[in-house]
Amino acid sequence: MYDLIVKNGKIVTEKNEFLGMLAIKDGKVAAILDNETQVDAKEIVDANGKYVLPGMIDAHVHGGHGDPNRETLYNASLAAAAGGITTILEQPLSTPSTVTLEAFNNKYIEANEKCVVDFGLWGGLVPGHIDDIEDMFNAGGQAFKSFMCRCSNYPMTDDGTLLKGMKTIGELGGLVAVHAENDTLIQQLVDDFNSINRKEAYAFIESHPVYSELEAIERFIFIAKQAPKCRAHIVHVSIPQGIKAVKKAQTEGVNITAETCPQYLGLCEDDLYELGGIAKCDPPVRPRELVEELWKLVIDGTVDMIASDHSPHPFERKVVDKDNFPFASEGVTGLQTMFPVILTGGVHERNMSLSRAVEICSSNVARRFGLYPQKGNLDVGSDADFIILDLDKEWVCKAENMHYLNKHTPFDGRTFKGYIEKTYVRGTLVCENNELKVQPGFGEFIKLNMIK
Repeated sequence: MYDLIVKNGKIVTEKNEFLGMLAIKDGKVAAILDNETQVDAKEIVDANGKYVLPGMIDAHVHGGHGDPNRETLYNASLAAAAGGITTILEQPLSTPSTVTLEAFNNKYIEANEKCVVDFGLWGGLVPGHIDDIEDMFNAGGQAFKSFMCRCSNYPMTDDGTLLKGMKTIGELGGLVAVHAENDTLIQQLVDDFNSINRKEAYAFIESHPVYSELEAIERFIFIAKQAPKCRAHIVHVSIPQGIKAVKKAQTEGVNITAETCPQYLGLCEDDLYELGGIAKCDPPVRPRELVEELWKLVIDGTVDMIASDHSPHPFERKVVDKDNFPFASEGVTGLQTMFPVILTGGVHERNMSLSRAVEICSSNVARRFGLYPQKGNLDVGSDADFIILDLDKEWVCKAENMHYLNKHTPFDGRTFKGYIEKTYVRGTLVCENNELKVQPGFGEFIKLNMIK
């Protein structure tokens, strides 16, 4: 007797698609069967004409801990569920930043009470807290974040501290990720523009040129070579040149990966000029020709993974006068629209396979962050995290239907193709047709386990 049977759907893995029956028991995938197999189950779901995919994993989420006017872990996790994401990894940029075991544990307590999908937690690699790393690592926070440029509420990490931390984390077996932009190159341009009172969106774009991101990526690759035991990762790469640099490093034996984000695939500079602060992020969105080149690298297997970099802010921090663009906070909402951007722009518009979508949004993420095979696939014994997808259904994204605390999205009014009907976490229906089906706290903490 199984707890749940999902029959007649087309099951999609990172390698193939096939018609089959998914059998669930005790929150795990118990069997994958032929649809003609006679079975008993407490509940049977007929997915005829639909696709059954592993749940997506978002490794880059800012859940608003300690800053409840910006976002809450409850809202973020509900938006994740509605968007087909069954596991989120929450970043250390919070209030206070997760750079000590105490801060890590306090965030865990809140997330455990509020999250409706499963969650993991990042630690921070920042000056003055290298001695805190091992305690967070042992608590399950085996990925650590650094900024190579200044950030409003998170310390910038100099190259010396970054290398020292990477050597420490490498000995433990963990991962270090960076926000890769050259601070001095950007700040010089910002100062120059401010001196002539240029404060419009064009000045923001021009003060974050492609070369400022590429230089930091190449410098981080160099630093990673000096700490070969450390897994290295670059978050939110916005430029194809950066992805190619990472790929070259991989061929040279460097243990490094990179992610890009839906805003760099679904938006371009023209959208920023039209939408203003709602589309402002850092690094910024890029010209259309770079967006198209980045898409090619997503489809051909060069890009390792997709993450949302969900980073919301209140309306008053995003909607500003166009001549006061510096006052708009950097960061866009993205959890609920991450996979729809990939389905629409990749699968439907550019003939990307669904298996590739699963690979970059689920399986690759699970492997890199120590969650595989518990997460990221639908093999027997894995957590029964999956979605039921109507691949051809079109729907209009409306900000009012987003589950974020601050209901804005740069994709408001955009027509997407591919509708996530149901999201299951550990065999339990968590969200159906954008409606929550469980109570806050249903989500479970999952330790990153990179040394298994």
